[in-house]
Amino acid sequence: MIYVSPYKTDDPQIVYNQLSKEDGVIVFGTGNCGAIAQLALKEANINVIALSDNNMHRWGTKIDGVEVIPPEKIKSDYGKLPVLIAVDLNFPYIRKQLNGLGITNVFDCDFVFSKLDIDLKKCEQVTWSETRFKQKIDLYMYSVLAHKNKDKTLRVDSIDLMLTEKCSLKCKDCANLMQLYTKPIDQDFDVLIKSIDKFLNTVDHCREIRLLGGEPMMYKKVDLVTEHILKFKNFDQLKINTNGTIIPNEKKIKVFQDERVFFDISNYGKISRNVEGLVKLLEEKNIAHNAARVTEWQDVGKIVKTNRTEQLNKEIFGNCCINRGITLLHGKLYLCPFSANATNLKAIKYADEEILNIDMYSKEELIKKIHKLYFETEFLEACKSCNGRDHNVKRVEAALQASEPIKYEVVA
Repeated sequence: MIYVSPYKTDDPQIVYNQLSKEDGVIVFGTGNCGAIAQLALKEANINVIALSDNNMHRWGTKIDGVEVIPPEKIKSDYGKLPVLIAVDLNFPYIRKQLNGLGITNVFDCDFVFSKLDIDLKKCEQVTWSETRFKQKIDLYMYSVLAHKNKDKTLRVDSIDLMLTEKCSLKCKDCANLMQLYTKPIDQDFDVLIKSIDKFLNTVDHCREIRLLGGEPMMYKKVDLVTEHILKFKNFDQLKINTNGTIIPNEKKIKVFQDERVFFDISNYGKISRNVEGLVKLLEEKNIAHNAARVTEWQDVGKIVKTNRTEQLNKEIFGNCCINRGITLLHGKLYLCPFSANATNLKAIKYADEEILNIDMYSKEELIKKIHKLYFETEFLEACKSCNGRDHNVKRVEAALQASEPIKYEVVA
């Protein structure tokens, strides 16, 4: 496939020319991004000497003949060789981590991903479909640019609009903690619209707006929310995250027929009882979508009591796959969905500095507050009670159903 980034970057050939003069490079990241970068560099005749990752389960293994080493061994074993960060989500933390290890010859992979002509079938480690590949790399390219220009513009990756605490399933390991709600409610429509307006009139740009729950299709005014958001021009995609149990009616489906709307469907097999009908309808109406079969999750759907050090909490936050997941819930902005829901459930300490009551601030104040929360946070109060969301966390079977709300310990 040929991929050309919609976001402008510096001439990638300049970096390639610079790296070609080195004895080789280290690629940090062994997931999808790392595999793609490794292949692209190989085709550009750049020698990948070693791979590294924070996923300890891969240390000592080889990928395409290249050994994966712990981050601590990069400097001692490979001196001043350039290190390329090939991760799509937590690259800012990885850069800080490497700098802390005394490694400063560090590059992002925007020059690699700016333009690719690549056969994904050659990358055995790649699990993304072409649709998912484009979404992920688009977001990565956008995010790198946002961080490089953070002192000039306020551009955020995404915002999750949690429309409702209600869900059509009762998954006992839900990462958003829906299984803990005994009396789930919807977001107040007027408060939601007012908050959306305030947020989108404050940030310069938002790559993705995601409608979540619970199950967003249970929110009776999901079409009106969608219709309202589509009036704004400073975002790229409105993604509806659904579990394939509910097919929208004719009135709602008309609203979703917009080129910026995308249905991200998690298919959990039999319990996603209407997934085939939903996919068929979306195809008929020419609405962009992806229906991925999901069989396992990270074991993160719980509130835990820990006694971690500050440094360990920074590592938990830094390696988290959702550590810049701005969430809007009941008129308040949070930096991650776990923080939003654990706080909403009154299960953890209310952290004033990490929770922005969006109606309290002027535009100028909110710009500063969001900027600080988004770009400067090292860890959250919620991290102390989170099981972590990285590759070292164990996996559990996805969407196992509970017969009643799960009881939880209040750790506040």
